Amino acid sequence: MTAFSELFGEFDRRVLPNHMTDADILRLRHEAFALDLGAQDHAGFDNDEDHFVYVAKGAAKLVAYLSASREQIVAFGFPGEIIHVPGGGQRNFSLIALEPSELLVIPANSLLAASGQDCALLRLAIEQTMLALGRSRKNAIMLGTRSARERLAGFLLDMFERGSRPDDPPETIHLPMSRNEIADSLGLTIETVSRQFSEMRNLGLIETSGRSLVTILDWEGLAHAAGQMPVAA
Repeated sequence: MTAFSELFGEFDRRVLPNHMTDADILRLRHEAFALDLGAQDHAGFDNDEDHFVYVAKGAAKLVAYLSASREQIVAFGFPGEIIHVPGGGQRNFSLIALEPSELLVIPANSLLAASGQDCALLRLAIEQTMLALGRSRKNAIMLGTRSARERLAGFLLDMFERGSRPDDPPETIHLPMSRNEIADSLGLTIETVSRQFSEMRNLGLIETSGRSLVTILDWEGLAHAAGQMPVAA
């Protein structure tokens, strides 16, 4: 596991505003804590309080429990991204590692408290919350208006943009989630997702290797399948 000092240092370099005072950085460092999770491990922290979770390594999913027997994947998080995990409210939320992951957790109240003297840090908190809301709105629109083909094609394009790794082969996406988790996040059945993967392979849009690797063969065709409008010249 990466040492906490290195993990926080990465978060400081990649996320925190450059002009933050040493006092505010030390305050956040004192409140933050690291989690080293195995695949399918739940992130353990106080569910009554909101948290911001920085994904340093691996990948995670945010799950909302709709009832004792029903749950819904709300979001995925990849290295370099921050996941806002709501606390309290009418539903319980849980952050679960999709693969071995290293996370840095900061209670939202600590971030907001440090923001009292730093407008840039307050903007960061607002931006991350708005990003989470924006992805939720996009997902709601997608679920209500898009076909199964459009949903999966759009998902693959989004995963390539967000989840590509430096050591992955060119044009290749590593999918840390299962087909069932993809289906859950897209509001589809696993049978429909499997069928769409097969049809897109037959159309020459993608190539798959095992469960995890997807190579995009036809970018324009996949964008068309996702219902994306071509960019005007």
